[in-house]
Amino acid sequence: MFLLNSDIFIWDLAILLLITFSFCGGLACLIWTRRHPHRSLQKLFVGFFGFVGFFGFLIVTYASFIEPQMIVVTRVQLLHPLAQPMKIAVVSDAHIGPYKGKVFLQRVVQKINEQLPDLILMPGDFVFTRSADPSDLSPFAELRAPLGIFAVLGNHDVGQYQSPIGKRYSGKDRGENIAQKLEEYSISVLRNENDILTLPHGKVAVAGIDDLWTGHHDVPASLSSIPKDVFTILLSHNPSVINNSESASAHLTVSGHTHGGQIRLPGIGPITELPTNLGKSFDQGLFSLENDRLLAISRGIGESGARSRLLAWPEILLIEVEPL
Repeated sequence: MFLLNSDIFIWDLAILLLITFSFCGGLACLIWTRRHPHRSLQKLFVGFFGFVGFFGFLIVTYASFIEPQMIVVTRVQLLHPLAQPMKIAVVSDAHIGPYKGKVFLQRVVQKINEQLPDLILMPGDFVFTRSADPSDLSPFAELRAPLGIFAVLGNHDVGQYQSPIGKRYSGKDRGENIAQKLEEYSISVLRNENDILTLPHGKVAVAGIDDLWTGHHDVPASLSSIPKDVFTILLSHNPSVINNSESASAHLTVSGHTHGGQIRLPGIGPITELPTNLGKSFDQGLFSLENDRLLAISRGIGESGARSRLLAWPEILLIEVEPL
């Protein structure tokens, strides 16, 4: 749907212009060097810019049309004294809409099921734009996990957005409709509540909150009535929830939202600020916090803003949990 959807037309136009200008610039430099073979210094200078042009063309093309279609499985190991042995698959930020649809989700579901997870967690942002159809989430109905599949809603799902310059604005809240669809697909949507699961050798609690940007989140309610000796997972779309002191009773917080920065550079990481108040260091992966708490941030499988990803491959985060 390149250039065909009004919600992302400006982003796609910018990508088209970058591709066109970089390729034409590189081609023009190549032609000049061929026509002026005896101007050594100028030829070197123009040749350098020609290389930059062709390199830019390849990078933008790769980041916009190749990497976003990849699916990688990132494995991390979690050790905790209260934990029970289990395998948790985390899939976040599907952002169904003009960039990602049913075909891509079918590939994601197949990849998740191949990992044979015990538990699947989905930390929100199921849709991208106002034109997205929640019924396109139907491939998720084929997910399989013996301990269950749990989700929370993200800021896009409830109509809370952030502009490229960091300004917040609101749109249509589609949370109820999305939650209803997910429940139809046997996915339990946790909205300031929890569920305690029984394992062969113990229990694990999965709690979930509404998105932080709505102000409707209730961390104490989500964690209420959970015994202290039960390993507790808090599902929150936005990882900034760890700044909430009331979240301290959760042993593992699982989030998405950051996309890993979506565009990353080697040795630098995300090139833009992340939409959290935690800083760029909390971009992706598993983090150790104080008091034996852990935070897992998935970079997700979809895109917002531009359709591009660079060194931030769409990810299924697989957490292998073992007791200490």
